[in-house]
Amino acid sequence: MAVTEAIFVHLLGYSGISWAVPFFGFVMLMALGVDYSIFLMGRFKEYRHLPPGEAILTAMKKMGGVIISAAVILGGTFAAMLPSGVLSLLQIATIVLVGLFLYALVMLPLFIPVMVRTFGEANWWPFMRSGERLADESPAASGRTVQDV
Repeated sequence: MAVTEAIFVHLLGYSGISWAVPFFGFVMLMALGVDYSIFLMGRFKEYRHLPPGEAILTAMKKMGGVIISAAVILGGTFAAMLPSGVLSLLQIATIVLVGLFLYALVMLPLFIPVMVRTFGEANWWPFMRSGERLADESPAASGRTVQDV
């Protein structure tokens, strides 16, 4: 929001941003951030047999390109609003483009892995009971018998 304010007020000389821009910009960025995080954390859950730090790195290797590609495509879609000349659309597009840029360069590669590593085993808390993760790692869960182990 501050970057958009700086661009439109301080650089382009407008009196301020439109009244609807903060609301729509916030809603769109929150929806996008949650969407992309759901993609990543869905893949993260598939690697629950690994330690959380290793699981998030593996998930990012598998999903990072997909998420960044989706962000680039969405960025192009919003960049298409820029030649419209409609001030509110210009401002909303600017907010979304700056937000996608920050998500792709700060949140996805830095913040999310740090938070997953910080929370450790608590990352699994809302989705699994305490013994479920251990049950997934048991020989019976992997199809092996006790003799194979």
